[in-house]
This record gives sequence, C-alpha cells and structure tokens, in this order.
Amino acid sequence: MAEAPPRQAVILAAGRGSRLAPYTDGAPSALIAIAEKPMIAHSIGALRRQGVSKFIICRGWQGDAFDEHLAELGEGVLLVDCPNFATAGMLDSLRGATKHLDEGGFYVLYGDIIFRPSVARVLAEATGQLAVVVDHEAPGSQSKGFEDVEVVMTAGDGRNRIVRRIGKNRRVQQSDALGEFAGFVKIAISARPVWDEAFARVWADRSSTGLSSPLKGLPWWLEPINQASLCEFLQLLVDEGTSIQIASIFGGWHEVNTPQDLTRAQNDTPVFLAEAEVRAQVAAMGSCLLSEANDLKRPLPIVAKELNIDLKKLEYLLSGDLGLSEALDVLRKMSEVYPVPLNDLWLEADDTKSGVRLFAADAAEATARVLDRPDRDGQRTPYYEYRDAAMSRCSQFRPEWIKELRLVQSGDPLDPDVQLNNGHLMMQTTLFIGPVDFYFQDRHGTVHRREMNTGDSNFISSFVPHSFTTRDPNTEAIIIAVTYGGSVRRAFTEFTRIGAKQVFSLAGDLRDPELTRRCLLKRSLEAESMTTEDLAQAVAKRLEPGRVVQLVNGAEPTYDELEALADALHVRVSDLLVCPLEEHEEVVVTLAEDSQRSARSLSTYRLLPLARTRHQPDLKTFDLEVLESAQHGEDLRCGLHSFVYHFGSEPVEFTWQGKGQSHSGVLRPGDSAYIAPMVVHQFSVGKVPTPTASKKRPNPNGRACGQGRRLFIVRIPGHLSGETLAEFGTFSHFGRERVGAETVRWYN
Repeated sequence: MAEAPPRQAVILAAGRGSRLAPYTDGAPSALIAIAEKPMIAHSIGALRRQGVSKFIICRGWQGDAFDEHLAELGEGVLLVDCPNFATAGMLDSLRGATKHLDEGGFYVLYGDIIFRPSVARVLAEATGQLAVVVDHEAPGSQSKGFEDVEVVMTAGDGRNRIVRRIGKNRRVQQSDALGEFAGFVKIAISARPVWDEAFARVWADRSSTGLSSPLKGLPWWLEPINQASLCEFLQLLVDEGTSIQIASIFGGWHEVNTPQDLTRAQNDTPVFLAEAEVRAQVAAMGSCLLSEANDLKRPLPIVAKELNIDLKKLEYLLSGDLGLSEALDVLRKMSEVYPVPLNDLWLEADDTKSGVRLFAADAAEATARVLDRPDRDGQRTPYYEYRDAAMSRCSQFRPEWIKELRLVQSGDPLDPDVQLNNGHLMMQTTLFIGPVDFYFQDRHGTVHRREMNTGDSNFISSFVPHSFTTRDPNTEAIIIAVTYGGSVRRAFTEFTRIGAKQVFSLAGDLRDPELTRRCLLKRSLEAESMTTEDLAQAVAKRLEPGRVVQLVNGAEPTYDELEALADALHVRVSDLLVCPLEEHEEVVVTLAEDSQRSARSLSTYRLLPLARTRHQPDLKTFDLEVLESAQHGEDLRCGLHSFVYHFGSEPVEFTWQGKGQSHSGVLRPGDSAYIAPMVVHQFSVGKVPTPTASKKRPNPNGRACGQGRRLFIVRIPGHLSGETLAEFGTFSHFGRERVGAETVRWYN
C-alpha cells in the first residue's frame, strides 16, 4: 500500500546569497520577489497543493525580514533562527529545524529554488522511502559549469533506479551523470527511523572535542560536520546502504544564485501559471487548432486519424484539459502533417499580471553589462552601460536604460572617440536624461551631432548608423532607448525566404517617390496579371494611353487619376498613395521646449508629446507628468502596447484593472512597466510609503533626472495595426467574435 505524502516541510533559507547582490543586501534570497511574490511563497504554494500544512523555515541572513511576509506566506509557517548561518552549512540549519518536526514524513528543500507545481507533484508521487528530484537536463551545467553542479549518478533503471553519487566533486564524469539535484528531498514516514538515526549519529555529543573535530566512523568529507551540505548527508546514507529513489523532471524549476539566474526565472512564465491559467492557455491553443482544421476543411475525426492520435485527446485539447507539454506535442504533429506553421498554433503564455508587467530598478541594475568600443588610440574602452527595462512576450518592445561612458568634449561629429554603430532592424525612439550628445549619419553619408538634454527625444529609422556620448564628466548622461519591431519585423520569415533584394523591387524607396510609385503600380499590375496596355484599355474612358504610360513609369497622379487606377486594379485609392520620406524624417529630433509648446493639460496629468513621425502613425510618445491633483489619476486606455519608464524624482502610485480585479503597485524612479492594449490604468500621487533609510536607493536617472513625477510613455500597435483593424472591420457580425477563440466547426 502506497504511503501518504508528507504533510510538513523544512525550507533551508538561512544563507545570504552574496552573488545575488544588490537583491540580497537587505533581504535573504528566499524573499526575492518573482512574479510579484517572494520566491519562497511560490514553493509554499506548490507544496500546499500536495497537502503540506506545516512549513519550518530556517532563517539566518536578514532573518527579521521574514516577519514582514508572514501574512503573505500563509498559515502553518514556523520560523527557526540559525545564528551560525554565516559559517555553518545547510546540515546545521536542518539540525535546528529537526526538533520542530512532528512525527511522520517530511520534505526538505532549498530556499533559493522556484519550481512548477508539477515538480512537487512528481516528488509526492515518487515511490520509495527516500526520493530526490533530479533534472535530466541539468541546467546548471550551462549556467555555472558542470564542476559547480550537484550532480546525480544512478544505478539500475526504471523504477529500480537509485542514487549512487550525489553532490559536487563526486568524481562523476558528465557523460555518467543522470542529471542535476534540484534541491528537493522527500523523506517518507517509513524512512524516518533510518534518517533520524543517521542524523543523530553525525551530531553526536562533541562537547569534549568540538564540532570541528572528526568523529570516529564518519567519512573525512563530512567534516567539519557544522559546514556539511545536504548532499553530503544524502551521500552518507547511500554509502551506508540506504536506497534513494529518483523523481525525474525535465526542466520546470530554477535555482537562483545569480542575477542571471533571476532573469531566467522571471522570464519562465509557465512556472507561475495557476492550473486555471494553464487550462485557459491550452484551450486557446485548441481554438487555434480548430480554426486551422476549419481552414483545411477537416472535421476533428479526420484530423485525429491523419495525426494518428486519439480523438479524445483532441477534445481534451479544445476543452483545456490536456497537459501543456502534451498540447505542444499535438501542435507539433499538426505542423508536421499539414502545411501549418507552428507559430500559427502555439500561443505564448501571458507573462503579465492582468495585462501589466512591472520591472523594478534594482532588477534592472542586476542586468547591468558594460560594452566597450575602440577609442582614438584603437584601444577598446568602456562606451555604454546597458540595463534592461520592462519587456513582455506579448509585445515587440526592446527597451533599455543606457548610460554613456565615453566622454567627448570636442563638439566634432567626426571625433575619433565617437563610434557609430551599423544601425539595426528595430526602429528606435529615445528619451534623453542629462548632457548627451547624439550622432547620426544621414542618407548622404554626413555625420551630424546634436546636443541633447533632459526631456529631449528622437526617432531613428531602421539601419541609420548612430551613437551617443557624454559631454560632461560631472553629470550622468543617460538615454532610455526603446527599440521595437514594426510590420517588417513581423514579416521576417518571408523576407528570409524571398530575399530583401527581391522585396525592394516590390517596395521601392520612399526617399525616391517616383521609384516608389513605379514599384507600387508594377506590383499591382503583376498581381492582376495585367500589362500596361491592359491597364490603358481598362481606363480608356478616363485616361489617355500616353498618360497611363507616364503613371506606370512613376509620374505623380492627380486624385481623379488615382481613382481611375484604383477602380481598374480593384484596390483602394489609399493603396496607391505614396507618402515620401523627407530628409528630416529619417531621424526626428524633438527638443523639450518644442514638446512644452505642444503640451496638453488634463485634470490630473500634463501630457507633452515627444518625437513623432507620420511614417509610424501608431507610434505615440509622451512625457507624462502626474500632477498634485492626481489623488486618483484619470483613467487611461488605448488599443496600443505601452511602455512606461519613470525618469522623475518622486514615486507614483500605479493602479490597473483586468480580469475582473483591481491591482496596484508603486513606480519609483528607474522602475518601468509594460501595459497591454485595452487595460484601464491610472497614475496617482496616492499614499506611497516612504522607504526606510536602509532600503532607500539612489535615483538611477542621476542628478539630471526629470523633476517630480515624470513618466516616459511609448505606445506601439503590435500586430493590431491599422491595416489589421481595417481587415477585421470587414468581418461578418455572424462570427467575428470567434477570431482568436474558435469554438465552432465550419459546418453543422
């Protein structure tokens, strides 16, 4: 008869996690927020689902911080102090917790791990008296190197597979390792006698010899016992003949030891999905599959037969009752059997909280990296410090905080210390903070320099070479560079297959309106399989043949001529209009005083429009000031994706509504946020708590920051561009609500 899973757990959370500074300067690593909850709260939540009701948390470094989170951690939490945490190992922490254990089995887990609920379920269901979670993918081998991984080597196979070696420095070759120990152990009730006896033995009374003195009968690698690790104790049990079973996983967890680990954990959205959210995501993918099946004119029984899968499995997919990995397997089969791209079937998990994703300044600081470029002497010296800002899988923003490190005071745009980049595919809009010099190369090859200051902004077209430097050694020079992809980025696959040169023959160059008109009419004629003569005949009653030839060769048409051409080619007049790219439009510079002149005052906000271009009509940028009257800010909402960066000096209360709930947070200087389309939100003065002296941080925007509550806002359309919305506007009201949520087969 299978044993009942344990109902209690010990969480080892006493360590400082020094490699995670500055996150752990004022709190232990277990309390670092991921998805707006302390890491340890995710672990407790996953264990509660497996019936665990008692949690013994071993605390050490900044242990008092746990007191502030007790309500969030929930009932059944017992805090145990580990006064020797700075010099002791995990086994010493576990010793302090043991006296608080009830009878019966228990779990032991690291405090600096985060895992999907399914990982806890796999361990709870594992057979054997003792079991450890082992990740066959061994992610630590890539992130920190095999020699620093707690590896597991096994003997046997299937249900008879047991641990032979566990931990670091066990003389295990990488090819012989099964995987990585995931910091999670189950001790079943039947294993307690063996565990307790061995544990008591290694901690036998050493009052006469001291903890650092060897105890007869223990291996040398377990000494000094007060510095021993959990893996070393598990290895002792193995060597003494205890069988430890394997609970196998393939990903689904993270050990968070470094800022890079933290970034990976924060971006692994499925880790945080509740079961209801997983079900909703799977059902949404089922809707995509049903929509494609309708387009392929295949009822589900035929799809099941051709994919060689059970029809019941497809029905489970549509209802959301299939597992996420199983759903992906079905979609892969669909893409392999039919000419349907996997991207058209797979839906990324929503990584926002009801449409919003917050990114704190200290999280940005943890992503800091310095890039160098050649200086006038040919030596590579620091040029920029980069930090990430709020990003989401739901949008195409790639925002960055960039500090200019290269000092150039000559005023010469050709100064050899200035290094232009090669341009990039993404378009860019920039907010300037402090004394930044902006350089760019125009279409004629001339390099320009513009002196920029706080509140100035720009727009840079794709592939325009540019650069930024500082001109003042005493004041920080910073830019908030928001790059984003437009329609070309979304068509990247077709560009790759057709080739940019071929596409150029279809598009022309808006710097040359005549060439562009020629390319536009040529592609329209080719689409209709018409010749110039055919077109002349079609418009013979309205245009002379000679004039048609001129228009096909790029002459500028009148509106009446456009109407005639549009009727003949079965397109809209707007499809034949050419909006030239003027020289001043490749790079648009808007100074703060220009924005001030166009400012609009609302009841609670002051909006200053920043750099704009008619060639990106859905790009909207603002300097939004939250006024003192904003005790509760006005509602904001739009159909665009929004990026928000706080470049001011005073905190802002940020509230939003989504999925039937209201949420709130605080944006402090240097914080940023992503807001999904149609999310109602507000910025307010509110009652923002003042941070304590120990938690107060310097303003990442430097001395030249905006004064007051100043937010840089960038809005872009994503996939819901004007063209997409115009197409959707033609859909019949009999079924347009099914777009993206197909539930109906195309026939009864």
